[in-house]
Amino acid sequence: MQEERGVFVHHGSMNLNIVSWNVRGLNCGKKRCMLRNMLRIWKADVVCFQETKLEREIANIVKEIWGSRWADYVQLEASGTRGGILIMWDKRIWEGEDLKWHLTGVYAQNDRVEREETWLEVGAARGLFTCPWVLCGDFNTVRYPCEKFNCSRISRSMTDLSEFIEDMELMDLDLVGGEFTRRKGERHSTAARLDRFMISEDWDTKFRNIKQSILQRIVSDHSPLMLQCEEWGSTKSYFKFENWWLTTENFNDKSKGMVGVFSFPGKTRFYTGSKAEGIERKLKEWSKTSLGNLKQQKQLVLNQLAEIERIQDQRILEEGEIVSRLALTTKLEEIVKNEETAWR
Repeated sequence: MQEERGVFVHHGSMNLNIVSWNVRGLNCGKKRCMLRNMLRIWKADVVCFQETKLEREIANIVKEIWGSRWADYVQLEASGTRGGILIMWDKRIWEGEDLKWHLTGVYAQNDRVEREETWLEVGAARGLFTCPWVLCGDFNTVRYPCEKFNCSRISRSMTDLSEFIEDMELMDLDLVGGEFTRRKGERHSTAARLDRFMISEDWDTKFRNIKQSILQRIVSDHSPLMLQCEEWGSTKSYFKFENWWLTTENFNDKSKGMVGVFSFPGKTRFYTGSKAEGIERKLKEWSKTSLGNLKQQKQLVLNQLAEIERIQDQRILEEGEIVSRLALTTKLEEIVKNEETAWR
């Protein structure tokens, strides 16, 4: 029975990205590096990790994962190697008087009686506040038969979860981007939607746009989920020379070729400035290709991993596909390292 709560007062823009993820442990440094990278890409404002398997003081681990000294957190320690919940956020953002709300993270046990105790504990906590509420985590059960692979009957555990949701007057959001949040086995013979976000009705009235989506599964047999609230759009980007480009094969030859392309008549000052602008323009063009754009490279690798996962849903992977998955995972780690270099 595990549940942790955070209280937030949001100041400024009403745009929120909340990530919930059963990470299956945070003791591995390589895994923490991967998580830090993905959180930056997802632009998460608040993160709730379940099954952290962490005990005692974790301030340095939180700083490492969040990537800055401005991280704040609350933690429910693991019991030995079981459980653990960690909620993190940037404390610079959550100041002001605009919107006060509560977040509850849940990691339910794989036992119906213990889950019932969790539902009672969450219900008791809900009685302590009246502001908008988000509930997220690994509930270790599904709500409907369609949320579990090869399941055709309604179990008592499903009924228990539905009754809990109704008693708490929560909205159980649709999941965009996939059916199952946890997969296991050679052919993903065990697959279910164990993880979810739920919101109170007054949360729903605070935002024009609310979407729960499934993100690419990595470093865990659970997929991360994101709750996006209000508007999400693109921002103007500016040119920046990336240090990792220097490690790209044949980049030096390519850049020399760019220098040689431009020839301008006139004064030296004009010549130098125009040539620099021309080189910058060429580098911008090159940066939009897959070789010069880490975001494109990573998305391509993640898409390929997702395709292998879809194949595994249908059948056992062949030896060549297993090798490809291993190579893609290694490639993803290399891209993450390059992104870490780019962000310094």
